[in-house]
Amino acid sequence: MRSDDELVAKLSVRLTEEIKNLPADGRDHELIVKIKGDYGNINLGTQNFEIHSGKQPPPRGSDRERECPQCGQPAWRYTKHCMHCDYDMHRHDELVAEEEAKIRKSETDRYLLKAFGVFAAIAATSFLIKDYLPESWRSWAIGVTVAAGD
Repeated sequence: MRSDDELVAKLSVRLTEEIKNLPADGRDHELIVKIKGDYGNINLGTQNFEIHSGKQPPPRGSDRERECPQCGQPAWRYTKHCMHCDYDMHRHDELVAEEEAKIRKSETDRYLLKAFGVFAAIAATSFLIKDYLPESWRSWAIGVTVAAGD
């Protein structure tokens, strides 16, 4: 046998569906609820039913919430469009990821260029000073030149 709470919950869901199907013409519309079947002696009494619109924001502070980059309103984290301004958040995330990848590549290129400059300077310096070093150190200077030049 069903409990009163279960019936109220199912009725709330069904009413929400029916309200979504009403024409959006701004006029009053009547919904008639007929309950068929033998449910025994169930007294629903006076009930308040929660009717939700199709667009509910995520719970505040939850891991499913994010801020829309365009309007700043709370939106669902993994939804394609903002429920408030219809901004394409997936495209925004793609553009942000592309920009971050460009920045990382630029930083990597800059680091490699600096490393190349340091090694080139070491190779050039060791090559230029090899003639002024004692004979026993010249082979080391040539080795450093070759190693830094690779």
